Amino acid sequence: MFALTKWYIDVVAEDGRAAIAYWALLRAAGAAHAVSGVLRADLEGRAERVFTMRGSPAPAWSSDRLEWSCAALRVSADAVRAQGPFRRRLLKTTSGVLDWHCEAPLARVRIAAPSVLVEGDGYVERMELGIAPWVLPIRRILWGRWTGPGRSLVWIRWEGPRPLQLAWLDGALVAHVVATADAVDLGPLGALSLHDQVVITDATVGEQLTSLAPLRRLVSKVARHRQTRWRARGTLRAPGGESTGWVIHEAVEWT
Repeated sequence: MFALTKWYIDVVAEDGRAAIAYWALLRAAGAAHAVSGVLRADLEGRAERVFTMRGSPAPAWSSDRLEWSCAALRVSADAVRAQGPFRRRLLKTTSGVLDWHCEAPLARVRIAAPSVLVEGDGYVERMELGIAPWVLPIRRILWGRWTGPGRSLVWIRWEGPRPLQLAWLDGALVAHVVATADAVDLGPLGALSLHDQVVITDATVGEQLTSLAPLRRLVSKVARHRQTRWRARGTLRAPGGESTGWVIHEAVEWT
């Protein structure tokens, strides 16, 4: 049995400082483990990441407002939706399913930690994974989100035995999309170009879980998978005009 629920909340301030809050519950090998974490990146991309397995409640919505806090890390996050949620079942196999919930493609987000406050436009998602990650039919993932003035774009690309390529512009599924490491082509709806990219994460799964020994043992089969995450500027050129905002995107390489 393997089951993972993972919340992800991010924000980029107007000046480019970024923060990401995580909450996850993993059930595997007859045990349950809750993990909370936060990543903070400065203007140059220098990042600090901390995790704890000391319990904290899951993020919770009250109408269009999300609240979450972790006393062990002295961190809190709240988000107010500016665009509505949507969801997609990305994968179904004989082993289980992967359900992805975009809880807020565009939100006003505030993440606070001791002596650090990052506030601006952000994004919220939740993933429900019922398949052990080491048997997923994927070799590489590209994922990203862009927020601009009153607008949003989210994209997912899988490479491998079960290729997948999807994008949602302002919450609406795009019919034609081609996502690469530095651009997202939306066909007649326009294109997003990425520039001024700064790396804020570049580590294997095992390296990121160094302080969480029980989880390292459970996910040892994917410990060498490498995640690289960037903060970037993004310019959306669409029939209605041009908008510039902030991007957080990542690549995960199966090894």
